[in-house]
Amino acid sequence: MKIRNSFTTFITACLLLLSITSQAIAGLVLNPQRIVLEDRERSASLDLLNTSNETGRYQIYFEHKIMKEDGSIINIENPEDGGPYAGDMIRYSPRRVDIPANQSQTIRLAVRRPKNLPDGEYLSHLVLKQIPNIQASNNVADSDNPEGKQLNLSVQPILKLAIPVIVRKGKLDTTADITDVTLIKKDGLVEDVHFTLHRKGRFSLYGDVALFEKTEQGLGQRLGFIRGIALYDPTQKRLVKLHLDEAQDLSGKTLMLHFEENEKYGGTNKVEKTLAF
Repeated sequence: MKIRNSFTTFITACLLLLSITSQAIAGLVLNPQRIVLEDRERSASLDLLNTSNETGRYQIYFEHKIMKEDGSIINIENPEDGGPYAGDMIRYSPRRVDIPANQSQTIRLAVRRPKNLPDGEYLSHLVLKQIPNIQASNNVADSDNPEGKQLNLSVQPILKLAIPVIVRKGKLDTTADITDVTLIKKDGLVEDVHFTLHRKGRFSLYGDVALFEKTEQGLGQRLGFIRGIALYDPTQKRLVKLHLDEAQDLSGKTLMLHFEENEKYGGTNKVEKTLAF
């Protein structure tokens, strides 16, 4: 019967859509895109702007994640074995929102650090999960389905966006370094520069990476740039892949690889490596 086939197709589609995780939700603008609560800060806010032409519905909750050495971020399988996490110290409201088209909503967060909390950095990810609209209707009977029980369903993808929320206690003490610089070539031209970013200390790194051609007069043309490279505690090192603006032959050239932390989030590390090929 058509009703059984339609229902089976619907369940299959839902299972596939539930597995989707997106780095952006269409029509939703977040400000800021990461939250850092420094040692003496007790509160923060997150503004959500719905730029779409229909109401957006979102569920809001914390997940605990960890960064791998390849730079990917995955869920911690057994968070109860670790912690404390930033989400354990934060109260926030609201936890579910309906935002009309072209309207905004503010999420307010308040942190309470436990007594005797060791100095360091505590991380969780605040997740905004889109609640899809599912519409159902019954069609009239036809020859294959005389009772008219065919079910038509409209399914939207289930998308979610996670932003890092960091709670800090104590004075920043992390240093940065760069090693293992490798050129990635295709057809004799360099397309990417890979390297390992290291951190030593109790706090994460967050900054920008740039590659410049170096001349006798100083820095010349910028060959590549990445904004917002993070290395989260407790991970000590991670792979960074810098894609050049244009593939080229770097033979005989001297380059400057530059990492600089974003002072907005407390860090002041600056690392420069001179590369000669």
